[in-house]
This record gives sequence, structure tokens and C-alpha cells, in this order.
Amino acid sequence: MASDVGVEQALNKLLEENPNLLDQIGPDLKDIPPEQGVVEFVEHKSEEVRPKTVQEYRNKLAYFTEFCEMREIESLNEIGFRELNQYRHWRREESHDLDDSLSAKTMRDEMYLLKDFVRFLEKIDALESGLADELNPPSLTGDEGVRDIDIADERVDAVLDYLSSYEYATAEHVVWLFYASTGRRPGGLHSLDLEDLHIDCEDPYIVLEHRPEETSLKNGEGGEQQVVIKPGVAEVFKDYIEQNRVEVTSETGRSPFLTSKMGRLSKSTMRKYIYKWSRPCEIGRDCPHTRNPEACQASQNTDQASKCPSSRPPYALRHGYISNQLQEGLRVKTLSERCDVSEEIIEKHYDERTPEERREFRRRQLEQLQNETDQGGFI
Repeated sequence: MASDVGVEQALNKLLEENPNLLDQIGPDLKDIPPEQGVVEFVEHKSEEVRPKTVQEYRNKLAYFTEFCEMREIESLNEIGFRELNQYRHWRREESHDLDDSLSAKTMRDEMYLLKDFVRFLEKIDALESGLADELNPPSLTGDEGVRDIDIADERVDAVLDYLSSYEYATAEHVVWLFYASTGRRPGGLHSLDLEDLHIDCEDPYIVLEHRPEETSLKNGEGGEQQVVIKPGVAEVFKDYIEQNRVEVTSETGRSPFLTSKMGRLSKSTMRKYIYKWSRPCEIGRDCPHTRNPEACQASQNTDQASKCPSSRPPYALRHGYISNQLQEGLRVKTLSERCDVSEEIIEKHYDERTPEERREFRRRQLEQLQNETDQGGFI
């Protein structure tokens, strides 16, 4: 008994000398069920990303709640790194009906979401602090990265929102909008002249033409097309022309759409804009690679932006656009025509739907066909 009293007195003295000691130790973890943690995370994210992305988060994290139920984990505070590592293995090997493990790309995307989820749980005192830093999404090598050049919808939306607020109707804003909303190659934007923009009409569109004397399209005349754009995109294009475009005439007498004091804006400059703004730190987000932006060469030097692991090339936006349109149910033939890419290439390199998603898409098509048949649309 005497020893217990001595220990209590020693603790009281320690607290008197260090009144903030308990705060330094950290708060008690809250008793939050896994399902509730997912709901709160999704509600938090709904303020930042589009409804489609929110639903994607909800679907993916359903695996996490299933795992917790299987392991009889009733509170998130029961989870440590060991459980997270077990979940990683279960998700890769056992959570599906595929013959092989989930691909490195799928696992990387899953682990990035898990890391974001765990970091949120740490902030609401549902998980031990520091667990998110222990989660390292797998990197991709060789052929694994062929289909992993896209950029998440949420990141594209975040960049466009930032540019709309702080760089509205600048050349950099226009470049991002063009790539994110058309799925076309850099040569398409580079080739545009003022006469190619039909943006003062109810249904705005742009005309892509192959003019090899100054600009060219990858597939020559075969890549020429009238491309419909959204009215909001057309509005930004008009504001750029009125507010920020430098009036120049090319050597062949043309009036380029995107310009600088040197003439037609080069494709290399456009590429730099994509690398620049795809860095999370450039739009005020935390570095996912735990780098210090003030000491990071990729952060401090725009010409070195491509060295940031999170930066992406223009093709990432094209890849993301095509993949997302497939997810939304747009026909491959329509995408092939709009984006100037063969149906075979789309199915081989852009269609990242899972077998389950493809099956669901076919089911919806059959239901639509059946409805049209019932209404007398088909014999």
C-alpha cells in the first residue's frame, strides 16, 4: 500500500511540474464502429469531390467494413498496423473471385484511398496517430505502369477548381480545361486558331484541322473533327481571348488561339503547365511523399515539376478522360471518334473496368434495349 501511495505522489508531482503532460501523451481513442468511420469519411469527402467519386470511395471501403466484420473488429481503436497489413493481403488475394491477385495498379489505388481514410480516422481520434505514415502504396515498374498514367477525377477537379479561383481564363487554365474535357492529344490544342473556335453559339464546338505547314495532327487528315465542348468551357475560352490572349500572327498568317509574346504557345510549354499544376503542393495540398516543399527541387523549380512523383503528363488527362467516359457508359465507338483513337486501342489500354463493372454495364444495356422493345422501338 505504501508503495502505491508513493507512486501516486510521484505522478501528482510530475503532473504539477508538467501540466501539459497529458496533452503530450495524446487523447484517448474514441469508440467508433468501422461502418460509422466510413460514413464520416465519405461525408467529409463529399465536400471535396464529385458524387461519382464519393460513390467510388463508398464502394471500395465496403471491403474494409467487410474485413472488420470477418475479424470481429467492433471498434476502429482495435486496429493497428498489423490489422492494416492483414487487410492489405486480404484485399489483394482473397476479397475477389479472380484467379490472380489484384493488379499492382489496383492495389496502389486501393492503398492510396486506405492511407487517406486512415489519416482521416487519426484526425478524429479513432485510430492511433502515425499509422497512415506506415502505409506505403506499391510503386509500379515496367508494364505495370502502361495503364497507370491517368489521374484521379478528384485530383483533376481540385486543380480545375483552383485554377478557376486563382488563375481564371489564363493560358494555364485553358490548357487544363481542354485536356480534361475533350480527351484529345496535345497536337489538337496546339493546332487551334481563332477561326476554329465556334463558341458564340448555343451548342459550342471547336474544329481540329491538319495544317502541316505550321501545325499537325498525329493522324493527319484522319484526325480532323468537329469536337463539341460544354458551354462552361466555351465561356472560359472566350474570357481568355478577351482578357489574356496576346495578339499575334504566325509566319503563315494564321491567328493562333493560345499565344505568348513569342507567338503560338508551344506544346512543350503546355506540357509544363500539366506537370506544374498536377503537383499537390501547387494547389495547397499536403505532399503525399512527406517532402518539405521548401527543400524539394520539384516544388521550387517549375522546370523540374516533372520530377515530382505525383506530377502527370498531358496524356494522363487523356487517359483519365477516356477511362472515365467508359465508366459512365459512353459507347466505345463514340469515344473512338471523339478522341481519335481506335476501338481496339481503347479496349486494350483504356478500359479499366473490372469484370463486375463490365457485366453490370452489359446488364444495363440489355435492360435499356428491352425497355425500348417493350415500347415498340424495335421489331
